[in-house]
Amino acid sequence: MRLAATAIIAGLALTACSSSEPASDTGSRLRDVPSLVAAVKKSVNDKGSYRFTIDPPLAGTSGRAPANGSVRLGGEVPAMDATTTRAVQTGGNAVELRLVSTMKDTAFVRLPADVFGLPADKPWVRLDRKADDEFTTTVLGFHDVVYQQAVFTTYHLPVIEAGGELKLTTEAGGATRYTISVDYRKAYDTLEDEALRAEVKLALDQQVAGATAEVELDGSGLPSRIGFYTDFQGQRIVDATRFSDWGGAVTIADPNPAEVSPRG
Repeated sequence: MRLAATAIIAGLALTACSSSEPASDTGSRLRDVPSLVAAVKKSVNDKGSYRFTIDPPLAGTSGRAPANGSVRLGGEVPAMDATTTRAVQTGGNAVELRLVSTMKDTAFVRLPADVFGLPADKPWVRLDRKADDEFTTTVLGFHDVVYQQAVFTTYHLPVIEAGGELKLTTEAGGATRYTISVDYRKAYDTLEDEALRAEVKLALDQQVAGATAEVELDGSGLPSRIGFYTDFQGQRIVDATRFSDWGGAVTIADPNPAEVSPRG
């Protein structure tokens, strides 16, 4: 799925932990970034589905708008069903948006009935990347920001794998946290996917040399939280997503055509 250019910018802050130790291969710990990425991909693909929650920004930081939903793997592209709250009209109030995508380059958004005068029985709008109107571009941007964090196997993990170096491994409460320094120049030179390269170049063009990533795995080796941290133009940006309900029953489908507005 081609993502809108939305900010790979995320992360530069090591989180302190009382049990901090240098990275090592002791016990079940993974010794380096390739081993970590390979293990996470396998454990995630074995489960095939999960739920996610994008945390609101911490006090004194900026970050993504809160969102939650579910992801199903195994199709043409990972499918996502998410709910977030954003303003979709200039000067308007934030409204609840439901975003669904099951195929490449197309998504759907469910809007409140009074937004843009949509019929109450047709609250869904189809979003096609071939369209270039302001509404489609804006809402696809909202979708892509959520998708990048929720579907970390197609975005964050490849960037970590291409430009990351394991710096710290900590353990607490049955979870293992891996702290990784991500060099965007190295990632740009290593990545082969042109869409991901474009995202990394966006960061480099804004003089962001890298980020710090945290990958927290539970006792089963499944991600419980992934965070990216950076300082950009004097402000700390924190992107953090929590994951749960691995392998749970997840049904994600495009809306009934009868409920889709002809707009767009």
